[in-house]
Amino acid sequence: MQAVIQQIRNSELFIEFHQAFSDLTGLPLALHPRDHFQPPFLTCSHTNPLCSIVGKDPQACSVCLDVQSKLIKSSTQQGQIMSCPFGMVDMAVPVFIGAECQAYLYTGQMFTRKPSPTKVRRAIQQLSKWNLNGDIEEIKQTYKKGTVISPKQQKALLRLLTHFSDQLGEQANRIFLEDQYTEPPLIKRAKKYLHKHHTNSITLDAISRQLNVSSFYFCKQFKKYVGMNFTEYVVRLRIESAKKLLQNPHTHVSEIAFETGFNSLPHFNRSFKRITGTTPTELRKSGEIKLIPHSS
Repeated sequence: MQAVIQQIRNSELFIEFHQAFSDLTGLPLALHPRDHFQPPFLTCSHTNPLCSIVGKDPQACSVCLDVQSKLIKSSTQQGQIMSCPFGMVDMAVPVFIGAECQAYLYTGQMFTRKPSPTKVRRAIQQLSKWNLNGDIEEIKQTYKKGTVISPKQQKALLRLLTHFSDQLGEQANRIFLEDQYTEPPLIKRAKKYLHKHHTNSITLDAISRQLNVSSFYFCKQFKKYVGMNFTEYVVRLRIESAKKLLQNPHTHVSEIAFETGFNSLPHFNRSFKRITGTTPTELRKSGEIKLIPHSS
């Protein structure tokens, strides 16, 4: 998956959008895998100079990483905005490859409004506690000159990046499909079987027998090449089937639950909300049912 994300990062689509976005907003933009645990804008152009200074001190940097960790945890289904202790706003938008969030688009280091004298004073007091290289007065002026983006503009940026993440996800899925050779025949056969029978009751022993391998070996190989265990993969296939059926307003949610292979309505509702971030009924009412393509 790292290789796919790197291909996206090097693509003409991403490079051109990155340039236009930075020229328009003056903000950094980064694309990283979901397990990236370094400051997201470390090597970006348009990085806020103050943040670059803070990133060089281990103690100060840990504060930024804590904000990043919280932001990622809240952004598994849709983009989110979060402020750091210095009042700067960061945002992260998930990029889905297959059914999983595999990467994030990041931008940020912006103020909602120009920092007040009180906020500047508190920020400098905190910064003075760390071993930062540079003159405090110069750092103070750098802090005050941070880019200001209004709340309305921030929401617009979030929508823009969400649409762009959909484009990146589509491109990633095409790349993923083109790279099918990376999957051994066993996984291809397993996926084909699961796509055909996911609405039926499927046990680990049953599919292992079908593929003529041990349960232990199948679990290990499936997790390695697909990125999730087979049970979770089946649940996500069922949710995608349910989303298609929800487009018909005359089909009851309970009927959809059992038709797609769930053995109880509560289990269906819990799984649906965990994966989509909303309930089947709420999604149907919103009219924003987005189907995620799967490789087979």
